[in-house]
Amino acid sequence: FSDPQAPADLEYRKIRKDGSIFWVHQRATLEPGVNAQRLLVVCRDITDKRVLEDKLAYQATHDVLTSLLNRREFERRLQQLLSAEADPSDKHVLCFLDLDQFKAINDSCGHIAGDELLRQIAELLKGLVRSRDTLARIGGDEFAVLMEHVALDKAIEIAERIRTTIESFEFHWRSQCLSVGVSIGIVPIQTGRSITDTLNLADMACYTAKKA
Repeated sequence: FSDPQAPADLEYRKIRKDGSIFWVHQRATLEPGVNAQRLLVVCRDITDKRVLEDKLAYQATHDVLTSLLNRREFERRLQQLLSAEADPSDKHVLCFLDLDQFKAINDSCGHIAGDELLRQIAELLKGLVRSRDTLARIGGDEFAVLMEHVALDKAIEIAERIRTTIESFEFHWRSQCLSVGVSIGIVPIQTGRSITDTLNLADMACYTAKKA
């Protein structure tokens, strides 16, 4: 210690014998008033604090209804990709998804049914994208997929699988069996392009798909 009065703080994770995890805050200082240098170490359990911090961090980046990433976190990751150093051999693709016939179901069956449908579609999408892809709900009945390190033809193949799977999906609500479709806009990501232009292009592509 260059300054005997300056404490050294450390937070670390430990595992109990039963496998449960707890967090410890440790503060070490040189014990004052003694000839020999001795450390005074105080430890306290801060598990509740860390759990709360993790919960707040999760809530800040995830959609409450579907547990997918929210628009804010999705745009942060997209901006990171757009700002990265350009590599001509590396390809990335942005997909915008807009559910078809969702409003009709939401209006006729109510918002509870609409919310449940969105949750089920979100679970369906999780099984259709690659583990490296970023899937998010960006608002209402709109979703987005950020596909990194993928050729355009492969991205189109994945998007087509998403489209056909959602079209064949049956949503059961009370005595009704309902279905929706999805319009998908696909845009290759160009490093250096602004996030606003990239999102607008994807939105326009999705609108064109819906109009068709």
